[in-house]
Parts: sequence; structure tokens; C-alpha cells
Amino acid sequence: MPLEANLVYLDEELKRSRERLFLMKRFLKDNPAASVYKRVIRGNVYYYKKYWKDGKSVSDFLCRNAREHRARMKEIMAANRKRGLVKDQVRLLQLSIKALQKQMKIVRCAHEKSRH
Repeated sequence: MPLEANLVYLDEELKRSRERLFLMKRFLKDNPAASVYKRVIRGNVYYYKKYWKDGKSVSDFLCRNAREHRARMKEIMAANRKRGLVKDQVRLLQLSIKALQKQMKIVRCAHEKSRH
């Protein structure tokens, strides 16, 4: 019976890990990495936020003055750092899922041998 319990545990853990991976990937898709660039048009300075969405480059107007630019830049940098942490977690979770799949294969094989 311990092999069956191990199979159930591994199966549940694999499901939870896949769900977490799905949620993290959705977060990454919904929160693309962004950068800010400055344009001077007819002597006026404009700041734009640039990011990729659905395979296309998107630029959104951000602000006109340098003070607001610095505040917005802090927000964007914090969001990019958070995104980077999630990307690192995705890589670790993918490795964890591979390890769980290998363990499942080993336990299934041992379980089949013990039943015969």
C-alpha cells in the first residue's frame, strides 16, 4: 500500500505544480516587461512606456515632466523586478515538475512489478 499512497501524493503534487505554473505563466503574459523612452516633439518632451503584447510592440504615453517620469520609472522597475522573480520561479517549477514526473514513472514501474 505505501506505493499506492506515494502514487496518489505524487499525482496530487504534480497537479498542484502544473496549476501554479499555469498561473505564473498567465501573470507573465498579463504583465509584460516594459521600458521607458523619451521623445522630443516640437520642443516638447514626452515619455512613453514600451512593451510587447501579442507579438507586437506597443507604446503608451506615460507623462510629460521629469518628476512624474522618475516616479513612474520606479513603478516600472519594481514591476520588472517582480516579473524577473516570477520568471525564476517558473524555471525552478519546471525543473520540479520534471523531477516529479521521473519519480512518478519510477513509482509506477515499482508498483506494477509489486502487483505481479
